[in-house]
Amino acid sequence: MTTIKLELSPELEQKLRESIARHDAESIRKLLADAFAPTVEALLQQTHNQQNYDEFELVADQLADEFAECVGSNIPMLSDYAVSRESIYEEHP
Repeated sequence: MTTIKLELSPELEQKLRESIARHDAESIRKLLADAFAPTVEALLQQTHNQQNYDEFELVADQLADEFAECVGSNIPMLSDYAVSRESIYEEHP
């Protein structure tokens, strides 16, 4: 179950309360739809970003697997010094 929270401006909240008091279902629907639209857009953007992340992870995993197949299991490990800041920048004081 997902909970969606709508942020209403004070003006919109007042209009909604007035429509509720008048039992104006059509106005209530329109006000809620207008308030809901930005939230839906944000949720769609969030979903799109997650899909992009998932696709990136899939491609990165595939590349890592292909690399491992190409070089085999006898890859020499780099020393801690080889990947240290001092080693990387030793020629650039």
